[in-house]
Amino acid sequence: MKSFVRALLLLGIAMPAGADTALVVGTVDDASTSSYGAPRYVGTAFTPLDQAGFELISAIDADSEMLRGLLSRLVAADEQETLVIALAGRFVHFDGWSWFLGRNAGEADLGNVSGRGLPVNLLMDIAAASPARAVILLAPENQNVALGAGLENGLGELEVPEGLTVATGHPASVARFLRSDLLVPGRPIRDAFAGAPGLTVLSLDAPFEPFLPAPVVVPVVPPAEQAYWDAMVTLDNVFAYRAYLNRYPGGYYATQAQARIAELEPPAPQLTPEEAEQALGLSREARRDIQRDLAVLGYYNSGIDGLFGQGTRGGIRQWQQVNGLAVTGYLDGAQITRLSAQADVRREEIRAQDRAYWQQTGQGTDEAGLRAYLARYPNGEFSQLARQRLDAIEAEQARQDDVAYWNQTGRGQDEAGLRAYLARYPNGEFSQLARQRLANIEAQQEAQAWQRARALDSIQGYQAYLDAYPNGANAGFARQRLQQLLQASGEPAAWQTAQAADTVAAYRAYLTQFPNGPHAADAQARIDALQQEDQDWQSAQGGDTVGAYQQYLQAYPNGRYAQDARDRIQVLLASDPAIGRNNQVQLQLAQAALQRAGILAPGARTEGEIVAGLREFQRRNGLPNTGIMDGATLALMTLSGLMSN
Repeated sequence: MKSFVRALLLLGIAMPAGADTALVVGTVDDASTSSYGAPRYVGTAFTPLDQAGFELISAIDADSEMLRGLLSRLVAADEQETLVIALAGRFVHFDGWSWFLGRNAGEADLGNVSGRGLPVNLLMDIAAASPARAVILLAPENQNVALGAGLENGLGELEVPEGLTVATGHPASVARFLRSDLLVPGRPIRDAFAGAPGLTVLSLDAPFEPFLPAPVVVPVVPPAEQAYWDAMVTLDNVFAYRAYLNRYPGGYYATQAQARIAELEPPAPQLTPEEAEQALGLSREARRDIQRDLAVLGYYNSGIDGLFGQGTRGGIRQWQQVNGLAVTGYLDGAQITRLSAQADVRREEIRAQDRAYWQQTGQGTDEAGLRAYLARYPNGEFSQLARQRLDAIEAEQARQDDVAYWNQTGRGQDEAGLRAYLARYPNGEFSQLARQRLANIEAQQEAQAWQRARALDSIQGYQAYLDAYPNGANAGFARQRLQQLLQASGEPAAWQTAQAADTVAAYRAYLTQFPNGPHAADAQARIDALQQEDQDWQSAQGGDTVGAYQQYLQAYPNGRYAQDARDRIQVLLASDPAIGRNNQVQLQLAQAALQRAGILAPGARTEGEIVAGLREFQRRNGLPNTGIMDGATLALMTLSGLMSN
C-alpha cells in the first residue's frame, strides 16, 4: 500500500510550499434519521485553522464523488511540514478495513462501499508516506442508516502506521480539539491531548514535540544597553558585570554577565540544604507545582497554595527517604527534576487507568456506567463528557416524567388536573397550554359568577362577585351597581352615624345591618382600636401612678380618656411633689437599692411607696428628708453597696 501511495504522490501536481494543509470533512447521510450534527461541529474549526495558516481542503456533507476529489487535492498538496486530517460522520468497517462514507452512501454493502466513501487505511498510508508531521482525528457518528451485507457500523480495529498521531472521539470533542488545543504554538502534542476531554488516542508520535512551533522572538537590544555592555566587557571584571546587572537586571546580557561573574569569582562556600533551596529562587507557582507532584505521588494531601509548611516539608522528607536521598525536607534542582519526572509517569498511569475504566464502564453509553465512572473519577479525563451525557439522560427522564404526569392528571381536561400539573411542573412542557386552559376556565367561571350577580341584583350578590373577582372583567360595573344599592339601602348614612358616635356599640350596629358593606373592615378595625384603648386605660387606672398615666398618654395623646389621665396626674403630683421630681429611671434605681437595704419589701411598688422609702433612708442616714433621688442620696447608696453594677 505504501508503494501505491508514493506513486500517487509522484503523479500529483506539486503545490508551492508554504501553508500547512488540513483536510476537514463532516457529513450526514441523506438517509440518516438521527445525527449529533457532525458537519455543524467540524465546521466551527474552519476559521481557526485558516487563521492558524492552514490551507483548507474542506467540505460539509460531501457526496462520494466530492470525497474522491478532496482526496486528489490532498495528494496534490504534497504537504512537507504539517498535516491535519479530520473526518466526522458515518464510518463502516470490515476485517481491518474502514471507510468514511459520503452523504449519498445510503445502504452500502461490501461490494459497493469503495465507490461510496474514502478508505481510512488509505488516508493513514498517505499521511505516513508524507514527510509532514500528521495528526488524524476521526469522529464516528451513528446515523441510523441500514447496512448491506458484510459491513458493520463504526471504525473497527485500526492498524495505525508508524509515525502518525491518531485519535478518535465525539464530533464535538474533535471540533473543540481542532479549534483550540491543537493550535497552541509551542505546546507539546501530549499536553494538547491531555487538555482535551472526550478523545481516545490510538497512536501518539513525538509526544514531547509541539505540533505547531512556538513563535521565534528576536530580542532587540537598545543602543544604550549595548554600548554599556560593550564597555563592561572591555573592563572584564566582577565589578563591571555587577554594574551592568544593577542597571539592567533583566537585560539581554544578564545571563552572560552572571556566568562571567561565576567564572571570575572564587567558588561559593558549600550551602546547607535550606540555603540551596533558597538559592533556586522558586516562584509561588513553582512551589505549587512541587506540591502537585508530591500530591500525585501520594506524599501530600493538603492545599496547593505554594506555601511550604509542615505538610509540604513532611512530604518532601518521605519522598527523599523512599528515593534513597538525604532526608532534609529541602529540595535542590536535581531533586525537583527527578520529582517532576516521577510525577509525570504517575499522571500517565492515572490517565491510563482513567481511560481503561471509561472503557470498562461502557464509554458513557448508559446511565449506570456514567455514574460508576464519575464516582471513581469525579475530575477524570472524561468527567465533563460524562456529566453532559448524564444531564441529557436526566433531562430526558424529567421530560418523560413531565409527560407521564400530564397524562395522569387528565391531559388538561379539567381544572383540578390543570392545577395539579402546574403545581408540580410550573415550567413544564405543557405549562403554557395548561395556563391557557386554566385562563379559559377561570374566564368562564367569572362570566357565570357575573350572571348570578346580575340575576340576584342585590348587595350580597355583587359583593360575592367582587370578593371572588376583585379585578374581574365586570368588577367596575359590579362596584357601580353595589354603590347604587348601598345608597338606596341607607348604608352611607349608617356609616356616618357610626363614625359620629365612635363607640363599639355604634360600629357593631353598622356591621349588623351591613356585614358586607364597603366600610365593614373599617368598622371592625375601629372596634378593635376602641377595645384596646379601653384595656390600656384600665391598666393605667390599675397602676394609678404618674408613670402609668403618662404611658397611656404617649399611646393615646388625643384618646377618649386623655383628659382624665391628665387630671389624675395633677392630683398625684399635688399629693406628693417629690413624685414629679423623680423620673422613672431614678425611681427604679431607688426601689432596687431600698429593697437591698430592707426598707422596701421585694416586688413592684407604687411611686408613692418608693418616695416614702427614700424619705426613710434619708432620715436614717442624716440626709435632708426630701424623698428625691438627689446626688447625696445616690452617692451614699453607692458607697453602701446598695447600687447594682
